[in-house]
Amino acid sequence: MSQANSHEVHQHGTNALQVLRRRENLWITVALLTITLGAWIYTIYRPNPMGGMDGGMMTGGGMSDVTLFLLGWSVMMVAMMIPATLPLILLYRTVSRTRTTVSSFPWLGMGGLLAGYLAVWVVVGLPVYAYSLLADQMGSWGTALPAALLVAGGLYQFTALKRSCHSRCSSPLFFLMQYYKPGLSGAIRLGILHGIDCLGCCAGLMVGLVALGMMNLALMLTAAVIIFAEKTLPSGHRVSRPLGMAMVAGGILLLALSLTNGNHMTM
Repeated sequence: MSQANSHEVHQHGTNALQVLRRRENLWITVALLTITLGAWIYTIYRPNPMGGMDGGMMTGGGMSDVTLFLLGWSVMMVAMMIPATLPLILLYRTVSRTRTTVSSFPWLGMGGLLAGYLAVWVVVGLPVYAYSLLADQMGSWGTALPAALLVAGGLYQFTALKRSCHSRCSSPLFFLMQYYKPGLSGAIRLGILHGIDCLGCCAGLMVGLVALGMMNLALMLTAAVIIFAEKTLPSGHRVSRPLGMAMVAGGILLLALSLTNGNHMTM
């Protein structure tokens, strides 16, 4: 075989491999977006949202309430977070193709990454549940606490920790170069580390969402769009400061309204 023919065969094989990889990435994207859509449908139409939670409050206590809450919270995190995590998952699959242990079972590795990532958010659900119980007992202070949290979440947007977590969370290639390890345990570890960075990046916004009412679908959708834009768009970092200023202003306004209403009630 001549050198020209050999080069042509090699080029044809490379092109075919690229087509197969693009097709696989397309199927991965479709599968994850289908899961996301299912999570949104469940969140919208379930008869007992967040285990009895209404606008951030929970009635009652007990282990069964915690379980129901965490189930609803987990589905909510799937709906809100998977689209913004998709670039990392696709890049992980590209890198893991060159390995042996997990590349033979691609869904296993990606499943491990997602499991580790979502595990972080499930743990976050525990203090959120505790806050919902506390807020339910606040009485006349029930507006002041969300207002203070909204201000705190807005101020967090200006911190160095926020910037550091965002820089890693929005750079999947750099993140993989730092933390990638082959195998299922490596995938789970990678998911946990990315979940921690994502938590640090989104903490201010999530605090604001919790303060204003997690089951407000308009707020959930707005937060999901902001998270996606902040993590995936080249200019996503520009969202942080205006969002922080809006949250601080909203918190101050909410606090002023709560104090005004409180003064009227005492007169």
